[in-house]
Amino acid sequence: MNNINIRDLIYQPADEADSPLKQPAVKVDTVEQYLAEIDKVYDKFWGGNQAADTLKYSSKVWFRGLKDKDYQMLPSLGRSPLNVDYETIYLSKFKSKAIPYLGFLPAYPFSEGLQSYWSWLFLMQHYGVPTRLMDWSEDALVALLFAIDVNATPAELAKDPVVWCLNPVKLNEAFVFNDIYPKGYIPNVEEDEVYELFGPDNNGFNNKKPCAVYGPLNNTRIVAQKGVFTIFPYTKPMVKFDQLPDSGQYLTNIIINKDARKSLTEQLRKYGLTNAQLFPEISSIANEIKEEGY
Repeated sequence: MNNINIRDLIYQPADEADSPLKQPAVKVDTVEQYLAEIDKVYDKFWGGNQAADTLKYSSKVWFRGLKDKDYQMLPSLGRSPLNVDYETIYLSKFKSKAIPYLGFLPAYPFSEGLQSYWSWLFLMQHYGVPTRLMDWSEDALVALLFAIDVNATPAELAKDPVVWCLNPVKLNEAFVFNDIYPKGYIPNVEEDEVYELFGPDNNGFNNKKPCAVYGPLNNTRIVAQKGVFTIFPYTKPMVKFDQLPDSGQYLTNIIINKDARKSLTEQLRKYGLTNAQLFPEISSIANEIKEEGY
């Protein structure tokens, strides 16, 4: 296995092959226009007739903002040259080196088993180590703020941002996590069925589709960003989210005009949404003070 420098691992552009998804016809310039597009997404996912057993889950839509619309919809561990074989290596290294700096043991008092496995994996995700997890938010405006990041690289600033919208209930209809719950149930990641289907011991699981889960609220960022997650299966190669044959049933996107980044950022600031709210840390507060200039 070749040595990989994680710092050199960046988002990769999507293949030129057409996605099963129909591309949006408009680009968003204002928050008001963006919210109107969000309403259309809800109508697309939830506006038709709903089965009685899924009514309780209606209105659930998750959002993921990316600074470049051409970035692949893959988790970090699925981006070349990485693959799922690296997961156990990164997990082992992270466990051995991170404990002195944490001040706590993830999933204590469980040193092994599914509680420990997922807690460590989510902690790795939090600190930027490649995993099979993909971040989403339950808040559409949070995703927009991520997408229009004015501190993006020059290459990213030259591209239109995008907010991906996911119907997690429809996605999860492909799985049976618990017989007592209806199709589309969104489990907590620590439920046994999630580990059985998506844990590292199931690399023979014949599935290419990720599932939607709620993760542990083990850091302030997840809470502030209303973070939720999809887990990609322990398979290689991973299939890009938007390249799954049925992705049009549960996935769509909203393109943001790249020239509207600054004005959109100012609009969100008026509504009280800034990076300091999404990253509740001293460094974020310091950066916000410097940006204000007085």
